[in-house]
Amino acid sequence: MLNPSVDRLDYGEKLQAPEGFQLSYAVATSYSLELDTLLCLPLALSLNGTLEGNPHGGKLAALEGIRQLKGKLKVFFQQGNIKVPVAFTPLFTLLEPCLVPMVPSGVFSSFHPKIWLLRFINDTRQVRYRLLVLSRNLTFDRSWDLAVALEGEVTTESSRENDGLLELLQELAPFARHKDKALDFAPAFTLFKKELPRVVWQKPNGFRELKTLLGKAQQVPLDLGGSTNTVLVISPFLHAEALDMLKERGERHWLFSRAEELEQLGAEKLAGWECFALNQRVVNGEDHLDNSKSQNLHAKLVLVQNGATSHWHVGSANATKAALGGLRQAQPRNTEFMLRLSSSGIAQSADQLKLELVGSEENPSGVFAPHLFQNQEQQEQDSDEAGLRKLLHALITDDWNVRARVNADLTYRCELLCSAPRLANSESVQVRFLDVPGYQDLDATLVWDRLSLSQISAFLVVKVQVGEKSIERVIKASLVIDGGDGREQKIISDLIDSPHKLLAYIQMLLQPDHEKAEWFARDPGGSAPEGSDNLLSHFMGGPIYESLLLCAARQPEKLQRIEAVLSHLRSVEGRIPDDFNRLWDNYKAFLGTEKT
Repeated sequence: MLNPSVDRLDYGEKLQAPEGFQLSYAVATSYSLELDTLLCLPLALSLNGTLEGNPHGGKLAALEGIRQLKGKLKVFFQQGNIKVPVAFTPLFTLLEPCLVPMVPSGVFSSFHPKIWLLRFINDTRQVRYRLLVLSRNLTFDRSWDLAVALEGEVTTESSRENDGLLELLQELAPFARHKDKALDFAPAFTLFKKELPRVVWQKPNGFRELKTLLGKAQQVPLDLGGSTNTVLVISPFLHAEALDMLKERGERHWLFSRAEELEQLGAEKLAGWECFALNQRVVNGEDHLDNSKSQNLHAKLVLVQNGATSHWHVGSANATKAALGGLRQAQPRNTEFMLRLSSSGIAQSADQLKLELVGSEENPSGVFAPHLFQNQEQQEQDSDEAGLRKLLHALITDDWNVRARVNADLTYRCELLCSAPRLANSESVQVRFLDVPGYQDLDATLVWDRLSLSQISAFLVVKVQVGEKSIERVIKASLVIDGGDGREQKIISDLIDSPHKLLAYIQMLLQPDHEKAEWFARDPGGSAPEGSDNLLSHFMGGPIYESLLLCAARQPEKLQRIEAVLSHLRSVEGRIPDDFNRLWDNYKAFLGTEKT
């Protein structure tokens, strides 16, 4: 059932539309994210690409993917949990409208759900849904994850399967509204509320029923049922009180975690649990590879079994007090999302899963191995760590507002306004724009002058230090650019900087949908190749006529996207070939609207 050699899920593939369908709306939630990872998502969601490779490579493909996602994607994440990227690309700024920062209610609470909800539609208005329930964030982290992908269709019968999912969406909906109609995601949530009560999911092999469960303050994201004889927990992070609460059920208790987490709690607190740690061959197995990233455990599972019936809880919740609560009526604090899958099959039993994870005594070849405690001295909680978290929460609770005004020389003056919490002597906070070197000490008003348009961003790098602990994170601010936001026009004119690149871009855009993957092979990201004049002549001499006619008849929305690019380039002399301009005038009447 969880054999890592066989039971694998291709993340990028699961973001692609089914054959004959196109994306209508997508909602994602994540505790943290990387902008590089986010830049890859449009390649899968819009262009049927993969999430592999360098996201900075196919810039025109990424540009078109982002443009096709306008108004279709929202990513909800915990404010202040964007990792500082190694390299900057202006394309990051085009992702800003997709991102919705969420602020947890308390210092030691987290916005922690990890899902994708995808709605697809075809030419006959048939609707399909896909739900991805993950344990990982929107990052390139290579740790071991546990994920479930469900395919669903809208039926005529109502179902309770999506109660928890609808509850989560209800929590997110107020943050999806926007006064700018182009950025307002409320229509998507209206559709979800209407359709999801009638969406029935195809159950994974071996499972007979499912539930979606929301975890929030005073609401545990588990449905453990009646009596229990076995509890199996997989969790990278642990808290003794949450484990004690789970241990009250059943006679057999199996715990799978990271070795350092098990050592941190110690054998005494884990009495009654048979403990297994991720095999060190997995953690260190690729250290010899160039550019390798460490692997560890990120999967989460709570499996309870009574007799032949087992209930799997898969999703975002760790076995921690913040996620699950604990004994003595300790309540959870996080926002979490879990999927409950039920089965009476032997293949889905706790014993079978343990065998797959550990192996047998004769052949201990699993991903996990029995943990032998080293009786290491347990570390006390670092006061600087707690202080850092308190200061970070004060910062993300604040309103960050950036206003950009154009100077006489067409550079920009940017002003940041925030409350700037009072700092202790051991605390410091510094701020910079994502593409502007040099930090400034945080104050209620900060000014950056003579910035280029491409340097303006809603993404602010915040460097926070408390005692010996420090961290750098990106906060998403509210951004207003006086005179209008011309950054997309600037990016388009910079990337499509020659007639050759414009026609190559149009040629790729006019490809049939099933050839979208060729975007990456044909992306003209560099200079014009030799013989580009001949290419222009060939392109204008025949192929484009047939492609434009087909789009006018079958996909007029593609003509609308071409017109949007041309409108950005018309102010740049010599960028649009005269022959193409005259040709394009014949097709303006066919400009259509996209299906939603």
